[in-house]
Amino acid sequence: MSQDKIIVFLDAIQRTIIATLVEQDDATITVTKPVILNVSPTQDKKLQVQLYPVFFREFTADRDVFANWTYSKSSIVLSTAEIESNLNLQYTQMFQTAAASQANSNTPVVKLFDE
Repeated sequence: MSQDKIIVFLDAIQRTIIATLVEQDDATITVTKPVILNVSPTQDKKLQVQLYPVFFREFTADRDVFANWTYSKSSIVLSTAEIESNLNLQYTQMFQTAAASQANSNTPVVKLFDE
């Protein structure tokens, strides 16, 4: 099984986009599961990294099907950057389908507080 190719690029308004490559040609690039990488400072002078979907799948008819997005190469900036492993894991976990979540539901529940 081949692993999905995760790519990084800047969109037309210079937001950093992380996505899974579907296909590309000379003029366009098609991706799925695109997210916006947002980095903001915290009050304790650290950086907080958040990933926001470009489009929330909760707005689609079938939440387990991921739409493809086609960008014109003339309006984006492609990058050879590879994301680090923790960010890659966060990105991957964002897109687990309901079926995958249910398959993992056999793990025991741990009670943290008495009722």
